[in-house]
Amino acid sequence: MKKVHLILGIALVATMFLFSCGKDKLEVLETITSAEDNSTAENEFTSAFDLGQDVASSDGRLKKGGSSILPNGAIFTITDSLFTDGDGKEFSVDFGPVGTSMPFGKLCGDGRYRAGKINFSLSASFLSIGSILTISISDNDKFFGGNGAEMTQISGTKVITRTLVNQFTMAVTNGKAINTNGTVTWAANRTITLINDAGPGLLGDIFEITGSASGTNRKGEAFTVTIDIPLKKKIELGCAQTFVKGKLTLKNTTSGKEIAIDYDPFNNEACDRTAKAILNGKEYIYTVR
Repeated sequence: MKKVHLILGIALVATMFLFSCGKDKLEVLETITSAEDNSTAENEFTSAFDLGQDVASSDGRLKKGGSSILPNGAIFTITDSLFTDGDGKEFSVDFGPVGTSMPFGKLCGDGRYRAGKINFSLSASFLSIGSILTISISDNDKFFGGNGAEMTQISGTKVITRTLVNQFTMAVTNGKAINTNGTVTWAANRTITLINDAGPGLLGDIFEITGSASGTNRKGEAFTVTIDIPLKKKIELGCAQTFVKGKLTLKNTTSGKEIAIDYDPFNNEACDRTAKAILNGKEYIYTVR
């Protein structure tokens, strides 16, 4: 009898252990999925802002001059060169089709690879307070960004309004990011503040980003995001792939679970694409795609 009780006891403990492990594994998967997918969308749409600001402020016909992150071979086209016709200036950049072998795009001055086409319209001189830069990307534009080995296609509309000399608001609608992991949808409202101006051009500038976002991950699960500590972005080779600092809270609206995400898990602002997700006191390190 004692032997039976012992066997039952061992079986019960084993079952509880397996259930606990299974639960932990599901939590890890949920954490990494939502954290990774938000980071992907956050990263790609912020990089679209970088490109838009660079083009709008670096081309002498649009405004300020200085080095550009545009690579050799990218085709810059102005389709409407007048601010006086009521619909602002319109222009586009075509990086060419995504490649069939690595690297899958053209290497830009900020260290990111890009392919496909991206479209812009600008309401007034980009340095004017109140000027609006609209970035439009359709699925047919096949616009990709990434590290050359892993590329993400994005589409959607981004509206950037200059509110101060060193500050912009940014609204993303109908955002979509597609890569080998799956499809993420994303919308956001952001305030972007230039905290270090390295001079003409975008390279060397440092920005901080605050605001909120919402979307669905690759499994179709809805989430919301609130930035708790501003996201810090350095526009320089090796750093422009993602943020070097900042914390946010991601909430899966289906499960109600909250995930804390830290873009500087080692407190060194390293350009290493490393972030940390925290769920129920457990920490998971992941690489930002």
